[in-house]
Amino acid sequence: MTRSVDAASPHETALRAAARAVAALGPPVFDLSDDDVAVRDVSAARVRGWFTASEDERVRYRFAQYLTARAALLETITDLEPLALEPDVTIVRESDRLRAFVVAYAAACLLVRAGRFLVDTYGGDRVIRRKLDEANLIDGLARKQFTRLYRSLTNPVNAMRLREARRFADGHRSEIGALRGLDDDFEPALAYIDAAEPFLRVPALAYLRAYWRYRRYALRRRGRSAVQKVMFRLLELGGRAVAEARLPLAPGRITTDVFARLATLLHPGDVIIARHDHAMSNLFLPGFWPHAALYIGPPSTRSELGLALDEARATRWVDPVRVLEAKKDGVRLRPLEETLAADSVTVLRPRLAPTEIAAALTRALGHEGKQYDFEFDFFRADRMVCTEVIYRAYDGIGPIVLDLTTRAGRPTLSAEDLIGYAIADRGFEPVATFGLPFEPAGFFEGAAAREALCRLREEA
Repeated sequence: MTRSVDAASPHETALRAAARAVAALGPPVFDLSDDDVAVRDVSAARVRGWFTASEDERVRYRFAQYLTARAALLETITDLEPLALEPDVTIVRESDRLRAFVVAYAAACLLVRAGRFLVDTYGGDRVIRRKLDEANLIDGLARKQFTRLYRSLTNPVNAMRLREARRFADGHRSEIGALRGLDDDFEPALAYIDAAEPFLRVPALAYLRAYWRYRRYALRRRGRSAVQKVMFRLLELGGRAVAEARLPLAPGRITTDVFARLATLLHPGDVIIARHDHAMSNLFLPGFWPHAALYIGPPSTRSELGLALDEARATRWVDPVRVLEAKKDGVRLRPLEETLAADSVTVLRPRLAPTEIAAALTRALGHEGKQYDFEFDFFRADRMVCTEVIYRAYDGIGPIVLDLTTRAGRPTLSAEDLIGYAIADRGFEPVATFGLPFEPAGFFEGAAAREALCRLREEA
């Protein structure tokens, strides 16, 4: 397909990143009703009156997965809101503003469709509600997640915002329709609007009834809350639910000096493990470290290591690109500044020869351009989660064997698993770590980094 908008648009990168994020986020949110395993688990628990251990694990995992995707959709809407609502065409082109609206509106439609399915299906069942409202220390979920979802869906202010968005869409059907068939990146958003927009078309009376149903539901919960505090006191976590959080974009703790120090230490093939204290997504990844990226180095790495790349990828690997990283907009080549916009970082180095590093980088770069996998399914290679980039790069290279750990019935590799490999000297070694809870400004290298990471695990 041809591109419908001049690529010189100053907002093109942000628009395409948001559109790709919605394309990747759609399946885990849109397909909730098609999850046969979850439906069977919930149906069995409803009849029985309680969840078995395996059902509990699967249902928690699936709900946390949904909340993660939901949080990322909320982030996408937040990212695009200023661009979509800016009326001054000297600041934002009208064509850019319309595309921003289309992507944000698609995200909103997906959120409402999925939320209504969950509330309509499970809102009337006490057993399911209580399960989804439990806190979960393992998955990092605060309590009352389902209640917050219910409240958000029946919030009159949210209803008015959605109604305004729908009115705008109704008034610009011809312009929105003209975008169809012109650009691959935006086709999924248009398709999700077609499929999910009908769920926004709820009469005002229905919204009012839903709101009063929530008020009655909330009052019933207040009557039980004192008992629940005693029964589930170990599961009660403070703070707002990530799915509802609107966190400020605070700068990371990595200062210019720390960045320069890390940049000097990094070698092509290194694994960057990162944590951002204000992240809204990656809810259910275990441990302190939620994210991983692959440092590929400057463009000169291609010739230095003799990497064989296709022309398209070689063209995209230009300054300031230094990292291959899977985020919500997909597996992309990114500048180091973007990856290190974090609060805590660890650098791991594979114990491999240069030829083996070259083989791993060639493998990994073959996945550049793929969508992010919000279903965390390591069996499929057309979409990838952040740690899967590392897995696909290094598993089976030289002596490195990366074993997948089953979590909620799915084989996974977490960033914490990679830290464990380095601590145990299994194919990787710690190079440096910064921003640990017991010393936020501490920068540790070599043996000191290993000791600091071990201490973090012991104190977790």
